[in-house]
Amino acid sequence: MQTTETQVEVSAEMEHHLELLRQAYRLPTTTAVLELLISTQIDRSVYEMTGIKPGPKLAVDNTQGRS
Repeated sequence: MQTTETQVEVSAEMEHHLELLRQAYRLPTTTAVLELLISTQIDRSVYEMTGIKPGPKLAVDNTQGRS
């Protein structure tokens, strides 16, 4: 699966809110917070359209390089 990276600018106030969420969820970056929020919204939309709740997700740490 090919993904693309998009750079966005946020206001100082939004950056502050993202940082608070990052600390609360103990995530490594504010980008991870955005990914979590987007994933949650997609899950909610799918549930609203289909009535099927998403199952558990496998956590994969892809931050470490392969040896």
